[in-house]
Amino acid sequence: MSSRDKLVTRCQPWLGTFVEISLAEADIGAIDAAFGVIAHIHARMSFHDPDSDLARLRSAAPREIVAVDAETVSVLRMAIVLHEATDGLFEVAVGRALVRSGFLPRDGIEHLSRYTGTTADIEVIDDRHVRCKRRLLIDLGGIAKGHAVDRAVETLQAAGIETGLVNAGGDLRAFGEREWEVQFRDADDVVRHGLSVRDCAVASSANLRDRRQMGGVPHAPHIGRDGKASLIGHRVTVLADRCIVADAMTKVAMADTGLADRILALHNGYVLREPFWAEAA
Repeated sequence: MSSRDKLVTRCQPWLGTFVEISLAEADIGAIDAAFGVIAHIHARMSFHDPDSDLARLRSAAPREIVAVDAETVSVLRMAIVLHEATDGLFEVAVGRALVRSGFLPRDGIEHLSRYTGTTADIEVIDDRHVRCKRRLLIDLGGIAKGHAVDRAVETLQAAGIETGLVNAGGDLRAFGEREWEVQFRDADDVVRHGLSVRDCAVASSANLRDRRQMGGVPHAPHIGRDGKASLIGHRVTVLADRCIVADAMTKVAMADTGLADRILALHNGYVLREPFWAEAA
């Protein structure tokens, strides 16, 4: 087997998960640059890190112009586009709800009632500056993870790599002519189905095993219409041309599959249907 045919996989902990990059052995020299891009995005868009751009935005006064990284601006621009396209269903200003329900830490955050803004209150000034009309708690979560996967792929392609796979905890993107077998873990943590993919992005979301009770009401880390938790008993899986879109549309599909499909049609994608939607027993 030649170094071009033999695959090598490297793994590092970033983005709240384990990130794997698989390349031909002959291309492994480019892997450090790809991980470097992922590490940079992790640092800038972490909800937890007090030095991140998100921490700086939530500490800013309303309408204060905040200098942030160009990668953060890129993700916020996409968030705004998707917020408008989904009539507000896709929302990154969900930090208040997720802190209140215990899915995000409250360290350094006081008076949650002050954070009333939505994605519609985010204004991108230019490639390095943002301001928010109202206080808000931004959680870029999966959309930042999808962006990191896309940027890692772009970095590898810029280095002349023709085929590979970047997988960030199930948010993945394959590029090139090679086919990759992807196994899907259903909402009950059982693997039942697989799919061969080539030159596309795949993302999945579920919350059956990730819920909390507050005042007798179940809460989940995914928020749907009217600020209510999206409580579904199956895994949602989306294919698209970019991972940032695939990840974002899993959240939309949890609440409105038809809307997700209409947006995904613009991105060479779709929501997988049965048998890939396996209901928990």
